[in-house]
Amino acid sequence: MKLRNKDSMPVLGGFLGAVALLAAAVLAMVSQLTAQPIKAAQERNRQQIFHRLGLPEFDRAGVGEESGEVMFFTVFKGNEKVGFVGQGSAAGYGGAIEVLTGFDRNGKITGVQILRHRETPGLGANVCERKFQRTIFNLTARAPEVPANKMLDQFTGKNASESGNWQVAKDGGKFEYLTGATVTSRAVIGAVDDIAAGFLVWRKKIEGEGRK
Repeated sequence: MKLRNKDSMPVLGGFLGAVALLAAAVLAMVSQLTAQPIKAAQERNRQQIFHRLGLPEFDRAGVGEESGEVMFFTVFKGNEKVGFVGQGSAAGYGGAIEVLTGFDRNGKITGVQILRHRETPGLGANVCERKFQRTIFNLTARAPEVPANKMLDQFTGKNASESGNWQVAKDGGKFEYLTGATVTSRAVIGAVDDIAAGFLVWRKKIEGEGRK
């Protein structure tokens, strides 16, 4: 016997509901199965980038701790704290620029790397990216693990205690900026300044907790 239209509606509704529940269960299972591998891959990627920050030799990084808008990590050699990494962001020309800054135990900046950006290739991207340029003078030279970038390298050696108002020279500061990419330059310098200033606050907090 065929179902009339009005009789088929509950059946169809029940069928669609069952399909939706099954799909939700499958998605939840897939999410659960992939969450750990994704987390592990992200951790490996972060560790690799940390090793490009010029930090003292280390073998592991601790769990990130939020302090204001910045996430901080402690890096260890065995059980000894040998350095720190701050991760922050700023609004660039093409969107958010995520910045990593390494510090030694004395608060001196060991290196800066850009984790993610969407700046214009050939302009703002030149502020953010480390690329080894081949010329006739280095055709046979081996590319360095961390290519130079004068915009990012100008922070190396500066102490977090000097931060608080780092600006590009165009705005009265002491930092270089890239002509044609002033917005990106300001964003990166501002992000490093925020990370360095935040580092002082965070370090004071964890040192205070350690004395309790």
